[in-house]
Amino acid sequence: MSKAVVYTGEEEEFAEDQEVTHVTVRDEVMEITYMAFYGCKGLTNLSFLKGSVITSMGDYAFSRSGIITLQGMELVRKIGSCAFRDCKDLRTIEGLGCEEMGNWCFAWCILLQSMKGWPASMTVIPACCFYCCTGMTTVDCDLSHVTSIGVNAFYNCTSLLPPWLSAWDADPAAVLAYLKRKSILERAPERRAFLCSLKHAHSDYYNRTGDPCGASRRIIMEFAGLFPA
Repeated sequence: MSKAVVYTGEEEEFAEDQEVTHVTVRDEVMEITYMAFYGCKGLTNLSFLKGSVITSMGDYAFSRSGIITLQGMELVRKIGSCAFRDCKDLRTIEGLGCEEMGNWCFAWCILLQSMKGWPASMTVIPACCFYCCTGMTTVDCDLSHVTSIGVNAFYNCTSLLPPWLSAWDADPAAVLAYLKRKSILERAPERRAFLCSLKHAHSDYYNRTGDPCGASRRIIMEFAGLFPA
């Protein structure tokens, strides 16, 4: 059974209400409060945020809800701890504009596949942010502005990181360095393919002729048509 409700800003207003599927926010409300939609399995999207003046979300605001995609959150500047923890149907993050985020925000979101949509305004990835996000495989976003990550931010993200970096108490600096390198490659697959082709062509020509300078000139000529100056 579906249920349409009006959100007025009261704490825990609809927590554990399995029938809530559609939400309208009163014009003056600026915050989704603590545990407001905790456990609302029927709530699968945040489209109701578009056009609202919501700028912050409290702790556990949507934890254990049925959210599938995060959209419409460009104006939200603060997301509390555990806000989307245990959202086991969450698959994609798009258009976050937040400047502050609490710990454990996306922990146990096991279907989340990518960090795509990570906000440019967030220079720190909080502790345990993607804890046990075992389905995450790609970064697919620019992490050049990120300066640090909290402890266990990517603990048990075994599809994203090698064992020693997804282990308990892995060195945060090493994890960040790995993710930044991965981000560069995953956001520019054509660049990686081009460089691999150059390397292969150079190696092949050198092995046949023993002339490294000739190999370089040959590569430039062969690729000039595909990648003109």
